[in-house]
Amino acid sequence: MKKIVLIYALLAFSISESKAQSFNNEGQVVSFMEGKEFKNSGNGLVIEYGYISSVNTYGIKVKNKRGDKFHFINVKIDCYGSFADLYGMSTKNGSNFGFRLYRNKLIVGKGEPGESTYYLSR
Repeated sequence: MKKIVLIYALLAFSISESKAQSFNNEGQVVSFMEGKEFKNSGNGLVIEYGYISSVNTYGIKVKNKRGDKFHFINVKIDCYGSFADLYGMSTKNGSNFGFRLYRNKLIVGKGEPGESTYYLSR
């Protein structure tokens, strides 16, 4: 009987854990990103997704160690189950910026020389 309970508990945990890591649609990504910050201690950048009051919309927010802020709007979110790609357009010059999101980190420039990793900090 104990073995059956243990197997059931492990199965329930693995199912809930796999659901927690799923990025199957835009809503799951936005919900996951709410209130979270990702930081790279090497370059001092902080990345998050949220409401940008100056342009009255949601988007990617980047802050450097001097406190300068950069915003990217019209964010496109592509979902792939265990990860998602987010990219948007700069409010200042129209350039594009994006990253690949995982459960506990995001990577800017995935697969490119000089890619940088940002870890969940809040």
